Amino acid sequence: MNLQSIIDPIGKIVEDSFEGVLVPISEMFNWGVIVLGLVGLGIWLKMQGDYNKKAQREGTLM
Repeated sequence: MNLQSIIDPIGKIVEDSFEGVLVPISEMFNWGVIVLGLVGLGIWLKMQGDYNKKAQREGTLM
């Protein structure tokens, strides 16, 4: 028994788990990040608009 006979099965398990679990999840994760970014952008733009309206009412908008 040598070290290669121990490392090969571990490497195969890691490779199979990557291909079977992480690859299918990756597309869903990417879309989730995109949606989260767009929602955050919308919230930020709404808040910025509110701040601009408040500043314009108070006369502090440059």
